[in-house]
Amino acid sequence: MKFTAIDFETANGDRASVCAVGLAVVEHGQVVRRVRQLIRPQPLVFDPFNISIHGITEQDVAHAPVFVEYWPSLWSNVQGPLAAHNASFDMSCLRHALDQAGTPYPETEYYCTRVLSRLAWPQHPTYALDHIAQSLGIAFQHHDAEEDAVACALILLASCRQVNASTFTDLQIALGVRSGRMFKGGYWPCGGPLVPRTHENRKPQWRASDIHPSGEPQNESHPFCGSVFVFTGALSSMERRQAMQAVVDCGGFCRDTVNSETDYLVLGQEGFRGYQKGHKSSKMRKAEEMHVKGTPIEIMSESDFLSLL
Repeated sequence: MKFTAIDFETANGDRASVCAVGLAVVEHGQVVRRVRQLIRPQPLVFDPFNISIHGITEQDVAHAPVFVEYWPSLWSNVQGPLAAHNASFDMSCLRHALDQAGTPYPETEYYCTRVLSRLAWPQHPTYALDHIAQSLGIAFQHHDAEEDAVACALILLASCRQVNASTFTDLQIALGVRSGRMFKGGYWPCGGPLVPRTHENRKPQWRASDIHPSGEPQNESHPFCGSVFVFTGALSSMERRQAMQAVVDCGGFCRDTVNSETDYLVLGQEGFRGYQKGHKSSKMRKAEEMHVKGTPIEIMSESDFLSLL
């Protein structure tokens, strides 16, 4: 099995603002090459929130190549299909950076290890990269692009072992997953079988009843479309109402309480750190209790929420 795991870090909320890329090339079940490259985004604008996540600053990338300069070298390292954790984010970064550079998309297949993880290990309450890696005994430095790419590669290999798959065809059959594909002028996302849900009379509310779509919802391939979100804890990046508005504008739904309809419980940044240390709000405890009883609720960190947005 040959593939290349890829990870991008961005300087701000613009998906084209790539400031680092990491690659992990896998051949015959082993990581045979690792790459980490800083990129100078255009324009050179770093958001303090993004810096707080990955630690990369304007000074770090002052002498780095811009994306269009590095692209030929990046693509020459790629072997086989691509893999990424939260592929909707990383493939979006790739597309936006290529669009900004005026460069056509490459023809490539790709897989999302978040999707694979949800299918291979359905018992987990969250499928954040650091949580899945920790559960598999993978030690790495989160939000270092190279380290994240290697962790992604090892998770994909672990998912293959979990279902005794030796090829991507085996993996697709065992998990019911559909690979994503990028091609000149377009793409389609990686996906898996839908979890049967009953969502009756789902109209956005604010306590939430004030929250309505501000424009046309995004297409049905957006990961938020049709999903029900609940938030707990203060967000670092925006007000909760702004986050709920973003969900609704993507075709999703928001609720104030955790129940059988909930797909995602989003934890504010400080709340997620507390959750990892065992400090849990009533919503977190309710989500965990329902998850144990078979309700597929996923607990998501604020940074993962932003990466999917």
